[in-house]
Amino acid sequence: MSKESYDRIATVYDTDMGRSMPFDDIGFYHRLCAARGGSVLELGCGTGRILLPLLASGIDIDGIDQSEGMLAELQAEAARRGLQPTTAVGSLQSFVAARRYRTVLCPYSVLTYLTTPAELADCLQRVVQTLEPEGLLALDTFIPRDVTAFDDFRLDYRRPHGAGTLQREKRIARDGPCNRIERRYSLLAADGSVERSWVTCDVIRPWQPAELVTAAAGQGLLLRASTTDFGAVNTAPQFIVLQFGLG
Repeated sequence: MSKESYDRIATVYDTDMGRSMPFDDIGFYHRLCAARGGSVLELGCGTGRILLPLLASGIDIDGIDQSEGMLAELQAEAARRGLQPTTAVGSLQSFVAARRYRTVLCPYSVLTYLTTPAELADCLQRVVQTLEPEGLLALDTFIPRDVTAFDDFRLDYRRPHGAGTLQREKRIARDGPCNRIERRYSLLAADGSVERSWVTCDVIRPWQPAELVTAAAGQGLLLRASTTDFGAVNTAPQFIVLQFGLG
């Protein structure tokens, strides 16, 4: 999503996308970072769904996100847990890291918000500049599938949220290699009436894993390992995790 979209969903993110990951990505990244040791940077850390559990376990992890609203939610939850994370505002293409890191994470398909090869290259170049000499970039992305466009808003889900319900609908249009996704959110009271409704609109690019490998190689990052669905056994894999080291 764009910065504006994430700012608009920050207070409902944990009910929304924060509950949509079907696999234990948190456990996967915890094991990876604990085994490697050293410092970790999470790009697109959002409300801290991954960052805060890793920090609580003793991992030295910082976070960067373009949305001030999401980072405010992260810091509020961190305070409730007695944690003091270091976070900064920055985009995938223009972030400035305060130090160098042994491991950089780009989780939850965050790279799909980079929609051109140039944007992807800019991000990977900054990652290279941020990594220690023995550093590793770990990213995941959903495995692209054919998407059917539709003009009407269709229900995604209704989930309990606070004293009421969060409802999300969406519609999709194709734009070359990208998908234009409009999401309509509604906060429903206990009686089903709409308390508030708003729409976000974003363009994403579902990169093929081979495209990511080629783009990474162009910045001197070589594929070290790949894992589908964070190690879960699944006959129809949905995600792939790619790990790159400096060549």
